[in-house]
Amino acid sequence: MKITKAKILIATSIVPQILLMKIISLYPEKVELYFSQIFYPKLFNLQQFFVDPIPFSIGDLIYLLLGVYIFYLIVRFFIKLKLPSIKILAEIGAFISVLFLIFQLSWGINYHRTPLTEKLKIQDQYSDSLLIELTNNFVRKSNSLHNQLSKSDTLAVSIPHSKEKITELIHKSYSDLNGNRLQVPKVKASLFSLPLSYMGFAGYLNPFTLEAQVNMRMPKINLPVTIAHEMSHQLGYAAENEANFIGFVNAFKNKDPYIQYAAVLFGFRHCFIDLRKRNPEHAKVIIKDLNRGILKNFAESEDFWKGYKNPLEPYFKKSYDTYLKANGQKSGIKTYNQMVAFLISFDLE
Repeated sequence: MKITKAKILIATSIVPQILLMKIISLYPEKVELYFSQIFYPKLFNLQQFFVDPIPFSIGDLIYLLLGVYIFYLIVRFFIKLKLPSIKILAEIGAFISVLFLIFQLSWGINYHRTPLTEKLKIQDQYSDSLLIELTNNFVRKSNSLHNQLSKSDTLAVSIPHSKEKITELIHKSYSDLNGNRLQVPKVKASLFSLPLSYMGFAGYLNPFTLEAQVNMRMPKINLPVTIAHEMSHQLGYAAENEANFIGFVNAFKNKDPYIQYAAVLFGFRHCFIDLRKRNPEHAKVIIKDLNRGILKNFAESEDFWKGYKNPLEPYFKKSYDTYLKANGQKSGIKTYNQMVAFLISFDLE
């Protein structure tokens, strides 16, 4: 019984842990200073000292083992294998509680740091005229790069680099928003790239090993910003709109024109989606100004994801939406699309 009591105590500790996180979230400046700027970088460097030299994803293997263990606990609970159900419930609760604590201390507290909009003094709200101007700028930049990289304005751009080369190009030039070069470990190809495709995910950061995994089944046109996005998570930027913006900036400022092209298409798509919601008629006019070959690049990406559509995907997305909301991102999965405010303040020239 002593073991069960200890497990019950650990299991019930999830309640004060959640309450403590609620309190911590009220002090983003403290989180920024003590966790994101001091504790987390030291922890990250320590973990990567052991993890980075390993060529495959340790985090994926850990998730696989966790999945097996969770399945084992569920089976034990339902068929009550040689143990009273209270013991199994205590074991499940203790497992969840310990996992929650490790998640928060390893990376999760970054969700509550000072928002990048405050640090950069960026307004969340912007006018339709500013959005239209920005979208038109993306059209001009997209067409210019497309004309440079394609033999015809009706042909899609084909990136000649291997996916490993794209990863290398992003890694070599990765920097902060002030242009200071940063040493961030390379992303790793996820061992679960096929399941990720069916789930509708391009990549993820493992919060326990702090490895960045990317779905390498994606078309090359999607990889540059995705790689840079996941690397920004490694730096402790948890909010998806912030990671999107930092990922865009790194790909856009890369010296390779193919990487730049992937970045401007990414930026245009976010602006266009926003404009289509606000002013659908104007969006119809703007899309006509794009080279036809650019639309074929967009179609390449859309066809890839359509090929993996399945009845379970919405449930995966809903689960992730709930996870983001539980960690302070009120818009959930829609946070990914809330990077336009950052782009408004960015100089495309």
